[in-house]
Amino acid sequence: MNIVSENKKNLVVLLPGLNGSRLELGQLPRYIEESGFDVSIPDILGYEHGASASSMESWLQQVHAFLDAKMEQYASMHLVGISMGATLSSVICSQRSDIMSLALLSPILRYDGWSIPWYRPLLDFFYLLGFRNWEYVEREPFGLKNLDLRRRIKERFETSKVTEVGSISISAKHLYEAKRLMSLALSGLPNIDSKLLVIQSIEDDACSVWSAEKILKNVKSDIRRSIWLGNSYHIVTIDNERETVLNEVVRFLDASLGHEEGVESYQSRSNIKTLRSRGME
Repeated sequence: MNIVSENKKNLVVLLPGLNGSRLELGQLPRYIEESGFDVSIPDILGYEHGASASSMESWLQQVHAFLDAKMEQYASMHLVGISMGATLSSVICSQRSDIMSLALLSPILRYDGWSIPWYRPLLDFFYLLGFRNWEYVEREPFGLKNLDLRRRIKERFETSKVTEVGSISISAKHLYEAKRLMSLALSGLPNIDSKLLVIQSIEDDACSVWSAEKILKNVKSDIRRSIWLGNSYHIVTIDNERETVLNEVVRFLDASLGHEEGVESYQSRSNIKTLRSRGME
């Protein structure tokens, strides 16, 4: 059983991507829950799909309030985020001392992936000039290397504004606040000392490996491990290597509590796997 106390369980809080939904998490919530943890996905008004964008301060305040309300109920708390949800998770963790472990899936500290259009930085410039009534429309490959999944997502976007890869478009305000969040995340990295897992595709279409490497280099975490994927793009929870991602996250969370083979043994096996996967770059 995944407990560190006789009376309290352990909570994993999951954060999806910017202007997205819990659909992006795929089967991850179920996998974690079946391993014995409680799972929660907070509603973040103005961050997730369905409402106009609010400020990054509001996003952070809402997550902090959610965690504060849960704190007394659980023996330990853990954060798992994907894409901008990973960035948001890192900021939260840098501002708290009660997060036992942090799993970052495709974290973004800057949009520099190979599919990002050359004019993307100009959009920030136009925003600062006051031109703010625009949206960035997502396009193929939608964060997916799997061609069949990509085709199905394209078809779903014909009838729905949000799918497993997030929203079809992201407002100028969302992107501006995300940029501010990325800057805050970068400056807060030296304050993170939680056990850390980073899962990053070396072919990520939204962000290069720079973000993941920056995080791994600058945090204070005594335990930090990385898994580099060679057959996925950005949405690693549903792409080709989703089973690897789900299993590695669950094993990391379990090892964070000192169960089974323990953290040291797991870290040793993960490092071997990391080197083999990194060699695919």
